[in-house]
Amino acid sequence: MIKKIFLWLIVLVVVAIVAVYFVRNYMVERAVEAGGTYALGVPTDLGSAGLAIRGGSLELNNLEVRNPEGFTAENFLSLRHGFLDVDAGSVLDDEVVVDSLIIEGATLNLEQIDNKGNYRVLIDNIKKVELGESSEKEQKFRVGLVAVRDVQVTGALTLMGKKYEKSYSVENITLRNVGSDNGATVGQITATVVQAIVSKALAAGSGILPEGFGKGLSDLKDEGLQKIESEATDKLKDLGKSLTGDKK
Repeated sequence: MIKKIFLWLIVLVVVAIVAVYFVRNYMVERAVEAGGTYALGVPTDLGSAGLAIRGGSLELNNLEVRNPEGFTAENFLSLRHGFLDVDAGSVLDDEVVVDSLIIEGATLNLEQIDNKGNYRVLIDNIKKVELGESSEKEQKFRVGLVAVRDVQVTGALTLMGKKYEKSYSVENITLRNVGSDNGATVGQITATVVQAIVSKALAAGSGILPEGFGKGLSDLKDEGLQKIESEATDKLKDLGKSLTGDKK
């Protein structure tokens, strides 16, 4: 009888630990999604979160930042896997010390339709939110190192209904001492990382992104008309050659 009671107590303890584990993971998922959505102004979804029972590490999988309305790709940014190395003793404190945040696999879709760019919408959304102000009860973080590896970018320019697209890779991105002053909320960290990825991608895309990407509408229209006129002239020349039999 005593053995049965003892076994049941063990089962109850295990169930309680598992329940707490999943509840904490759920809370982490909701916190990341809420913080990202608030800071970026678009829906942010996290596939899953895995917090170590002892609180020393946290895994984040498949974070997706939706594209603003009016653009073609489903996601503006996708982060495949993130790993946080946390100071276990600070997990329950108002300020959590994170030794490192390593992100493996980022896919960024930069789009510009005429003179409207999705990255500009996101950056404007971040600026509209006064990230310096947050609830005193909101947990904050100090991150010693943020590293983003394997960044793939697609840049698309749509002008007068015609789409030009280029893809390229970006070198690893490193940030240090994020939130070192007064600590940073989940939303602030998300905004900082997204801004860094966009900035690096635009810089790396110089000379690679479709010609005219980032320019004003009037310039784009002029360039687009010139390109269309040039293509039309070339086609007429090719047609004339085919009719006359001239191959030169």
